[in-house]
Amino acid sequence: MASNPFLSPAARAGGLELGRLSALIIDESELLRSVLSRMLRDLGIPAVQAARRPEEARRMIKAALQPYDIILSEFHFSRQAAHDLSGQDLLDELRQSKGLPMQTAFIMVTDEARHPQVAAALEGALDDYLLKPITSGQFEERLRIVLERKAAFKEVFQAIEAGDYAGAAERCERMFREGGPYKVYAARIGSELYLRLKELEAARRMLESLLAHKAVPWARLGLARIALEGADPEQACRSLETLLAENPAYVDAYDVYGRALLEKMDFEAAAEVFGKAVQISPGNVSRLQKLGSLQLYLGDSGAAAEHLGAALDIGAHSRALDYQGVVALAVASLDVGGKQGLADIERAHKFLQEALTLHPDSARLRMLMKALDVVLALQLRQAEAASAGLAELAAQLARPECSFEMGACLIQLMARAAGTQALPGAMDWAARATQRFSVSHQRTRLLELAAARLPAMQELVRESAAAINEQAREAMGHLVNRQPELTLRALVALAARSLNGRIIKLAQATLEHHGQHLNAALAQRLGAEIAMLQPEVAARPIVRRGS
Repeated sequence: MASNPFLSPAARAGGLELGRLSALIIDESELLRSVLSRMLRDLGIPAVQAARRPEEARRMIKAALQPYDIILSEFHFSRQAAHDLSGQDLLDELRQSKGLPMQTAFIMVTDEARHPQVAAALEGALDDYLLKPITSGQFEERLRIVLERKAAFKEVFQAIEAGDYAGAAERCERMFREGGPYKVYAARIGSELYLRLKELEAARRMLESLLAHKAVPWARLGLARIALEGADPEQACRSLETLLAENPAYVDAYDVYGRALLEKMDFEAAAEVFGKAVQISPGNVSRLQKLGSLQLYLGDSGAAAEHLGAALDIGAHSRALDYQGVVALAVASLDVGGKQGLADIERAHKFLQEALTLHPDSARLRMLMKALDVVLALQLRQAEAASAGLAELAAQLARPECSFEMGACLIQLMARAAGTQALPGAMDWAARATQRFSVSHQRTRLLELAAARLPAMQELVRESAAAINEQAREAMGHLVNRQPELTLRALVALAARSLNGRIIKLAQATLEHHGQHLNAALAQRLGAEIAMLQPEVAARPIVRRGS
């Protein structure tokens, strides 16, 4: 099969063998599935499977022993339920949950009427699209181009899989400088890698060079992301507003625009933007959960329950579903109340209980399950059980598994519980959660919103955040008097008390800059104390499915 003239000599020399490739066709039409399957087999690709709908394809992709090399999917599917997936929803979900290897070629199939929508989806890392009616000549040519491009980037993809992002980025930059047929694709992959590596100037250089010759929306989006990473959300917003005015269906741009608005702390506008993204891709689990969780902070519990419930409906078998969003659904449903609220709480509780049964060693799942127990107790007016559960959650505030989202959830639950029952420890627990998780203006404001149902607690959150900032400023003030030892002792003590990630990083940076002015033994001891705190706040991947 390696000698098949369908492929270029370079692709064959690179080891691309059609006989070893596998393909998945996703289409409701039995006729089109048959036609595409025959075309693939005629080209020498024997391992071809088919699915009628994206939901079935999702299960097949998840269960496959080896990733499919080619996925051909219809863009539009008939709606059998309100939140059925489209081809774009499946593509987005696979990308966002890292369920689509870069070596896999994803090609969308559509009709002329939906061509603009698919062209917008192409900006979201789609490899290509085919317009109906599909001729064998068109199919062969487009598939050949996609497969040869994948083959040309084989070493780049291997480096990425091995975690060598710097090596992969450098190879992409060489390919970009050398020109050739894959220059644009090299810029796309390379700029993404440089962004991941936080090498913003390298990413900017590549994108601006490309835009000087070719106007592509994804490159403009990349520059907006660079502005956002560079702490310039105003510039990012201006760029994104222009981009979206010209490309209103570019759903990835709404994601970044929403992030920029969050950085500006314009949460209401961010919710509106995320809402537009959900309108474009109503079957996208991650976007539904992001929108619903933000609406819960903003006090719109009805809309939050609607969107978070839809995410659970769609994503119960998806790696894109975040268990924290299931807890947020229960909290929103507690606010909604009534039979529907209780039904959604029980549904969330059952779902997480089943997940915990599958993953009994997951500390994060156990913590989330305890939060759901508290929600259910509050719904059933079981005050003693709710108080005991909140005390157990508060005891977890110093644990590595306790994330910002979990701390905010604790505050949300305490604000609801304390308004209806005696909860002696609530204020102390809220202060501790704030001390640990008020690492930025944005997060502090979210903690304030989490406490909004109890004004006294909201004010406490505000005061606790201000207090830790003031203590950090006082500690840094000793540097003015050239007393780095006093600064470092104060920062390390504050970091140990609060476990605040920003304070720990500040202590580490201060030691690196001023440690040479300390006694060597003291500098070593302070460094060890800071290092002991690091595991408590080290970045951890978001667990979606039971780790």
